Amino acid sequence: MRILKTFEQGFQTTNKRVRMVVYLWLINFVFSLLIVTPVYFLINKDISRSLMADQIVKGIDFLWLGDIIYKYQDFFPALVGWFLIPGVLFLLLYVFLNGGIIGRIVAQEERINLTSFISDCGKYFFRFLRVFLISLVMYVVVFGGIFRGISALFKLWTKNASTEWPLILSSILTFLIQVLLFSIVRMFFDYVRVRLVVEDSKKTIRATLLNLAFIGKRFFRVWSLYLLVGLIVVIFGVVYLAVYQPLPKIGLLVILAFIWQQAYILTKMWTKILFYSTEYHFFNVYKEKA
Repeated sequence: MRILKTFEQGFQTTNKRVRMVVYLWLINFVFSLLIVTPVYFLINKDISRSLMADQIVKGIDFLWLGDIIYKYQDFFPALVGWFLIPGVLFLLLYVFLNGGIIGRIVAQEERINLTSFISDCGKYFFRFLRVFLISLVMYVVVFGGIFRGISALFKLWTKNASTEWPLILSSILTFLIQVLLFSIVRMFFDYVRVRLVVEDSKKTIRATLLNLAFIGKRFFRVWSLYLLVGLIVVIFGVVYLAVYQPLPKIGLLVILAFIWQQAYILTKMWTKILFYSTEYHFFNVYKEKA
């Protein structure tokens, strides 16, 4: 019952902070526009008058992509850099925005506006950047060590399989374990960020170590809450795909697909805030008992 109560509190907080959804969408949209625009002009120049344009809308045509690479082979390294650098910038933007989200969630009594949101983004940026770098090490340990060991055990199991069923079950179980391990690591560092903001601390290593004890004492409750929000993410994703697939993607009707995509992105922003809101309320309840 405590989990459901915490979820309800997080849900209410998320809806009170729904203005952040607009901030997040707008910032991500402008960032994406700056990245996509040059690529759009490159594609438009090559296929705007061909039937291949309709095929590209439906999915990437790798033959066309190969032609583009060959045609612009001198320009290709710069094009790779154009995607690589924005990728790094996107990760930094992700770290930056997390500070604003959690900062405004913790400031329960304050009214939210763009100025206070951006201020919190800047205030917690370097703390969260250190958390991000620590989390990269953890991901390497978990997926480069633990997950590889589990995969090796499954390979031994299926090595001499006489039917295809062990292979199918192995693939399904491997995927599920991968997703669950990812959720645990991500959840863990979410709580590190929440702790840093609640305690207004700059000691990321200390917060990480304290979090080991905090989550370790109540792991299944913490994880159950996280998976409950994750279930909502999955439901939104299934609904999105079910509606998106039959939508026409030719001519002006492609606008319908674009609008539906943006609606889905808004739900992703909302659930991102919901994750942090539920984690904040859970941490607030149990921090004194840690």
